[in-house]
Amino acid sequence: MQVLVIENAPSAPAGLFGQWLEQARGATLHRVTPETMPDDAGAAALVVTLGAPQGAYEDLPWIHRQRRLLAGAIAARRPVVGICFGAQLIATAIGGRAAPFTRRFVGWMDVAHAADPVWRGPWLRWHGDHLEVPPTAEVVARDQGTVQAFHFGSAVGVQFHPEADADAARRWGQAVPHWLAENGLDAATLDRQSEAQIVPRAAARDALFSEMLRRAGLPPT
Repeated sequence: MQVLVIENAPSAPAGLFGQWLEQARGATLHRVTPETMPDDAGAAALVVTLGAPQGAYEDLPWIHRQRRLLAGAIAARRPVVGICFGAQLIATAIGGRAAPFTRRFVGWMDVAHAADPVWRGPWLRWHGDHLEVPPTAEVVARDQGTVQAFHFGSAVGVQFHPEADADAARRWGQAVPHWLAENGLDAATLDRQSEAQIVPRAAARDALFSEMLRRAGLPPT
């Protein structure tokens, strides 16, 4: 399976999701950046778009170009998965909206309202934006006033970060320590949370990844 992976920032790689795609699904990942991104999905069986410091509402040429790529893939019923910024970009491509939120979410959190336990978590959150999807989309996870996961046709988006390993979380905390403080955390506490969640919850994470692909239209192998 050929997978087009759009890594929108060096700090937000495919991580654990990329490893799972390669190991569990035998995928070949074609990693691109906003600068090297093609104009369409080409022959990829799956498009994955990842996190970024930017917001999907920003007026930047590469954001508009990627939105068109995603909209075209979804219109062609090509499986698409978006994480954090990627989910926001999918939402805006299908008639939804992304905007700065009233607070920033950092740390390992459960999801209050989930369509299935697989979405409930706890999952690592790291975002400060609010996400809305059109009525034609199915919200499968919602918490604290914003969408955490949704499904629309061949597309699935999640605001939380199941792909992040402990090193990624540590780098993010070092980059914006005030985000940690706003959520009552420090670097050591975040490290402990990550250690307690990432390895012990490997099976839950695998189940989530499988469900994301199933909803996007890729059956189990």
